[in-house]
Amino acid sequence: MPLLSRDGRAVAAAQPEGCITEHPEFHLLCLNIAVLRVAYFELRARRDCMDEDIHKRYRYTAYRQFVRWLWGRLGRGHRFVLPSCVVAKIRGTFPTETPTGFKYPEY
Repeated sequence: MPLLSRDGRAVAAAQPEGCITEHPEFHLLCLNIAVLRVAYFELRARRDCMDEDIHKRYRYTAYRQFVRWLWGRLGRGHRFVLPSCVVAKIRGTFPTETPTGFKYPEY
């Protein structure tokens, strides 16, 4: 299934044959620590400081970078499910030090 842009068009230009995680821009924008660090500083300027776990910050920032790369700024309440290959690649690159697995939300 092709990824769709915000207006519903397929993002074929950004997606190489195979997996989107093989695209050179994915590695540059979503896995490069220097790029993620700068993007995090931009996020931090608009929000409170995030978790102290550096890998958690990199994962969060990488997910946001991926969304911005393909769909632009979505705004509050507009969400997309990220492809599992993207989530797996980002989690594999920036693993959790103490994996917890699935947890039910606390209300």
